[in-house]
Amino acid sequence: QGLFRQNLIEYWSACAVTGCKELKLLRASHIKPWSECGDIERLSLYNGLLLSPNLDVCFDAGFISFDDLGQILISNKISANDLQALSINKEMKLSNISSEHKKYLQYHRKHIYKQS
Repeated sequence: QGLFRQNLIEYWSACAVTGCKELKLLRASHIKPWSECGDIERLSLYNGLLLSPNLDVCFDAGFISFDDLGQILISNKISANDLQALSINKEMKLSNISSEHKKYLQYHRKHIYKQS
């Protein structure tokens, strides 16, 4: 996890969505879950997002995902009140998405994201 996190810090330098720069508050989040990855995917820079804790937990739980352009997708399985409490809104997007992220984001949308 140390090398993976360091690579994400070098790539993103802040939360990939909010821009929060306090590294102590950010989590190195796998897009395709670690348990479902081969060795190369586990360490791939493009299989990761540096996220604030609220976004990380929602992403891991499938309440949010991102489309191929980095725009946030929000599941109807999470309430509007909870989204507001977590400061998550439909205008959010990834700040620096690469074409290399797409296969991992597609996996997340297909297998993790709780679609409507």
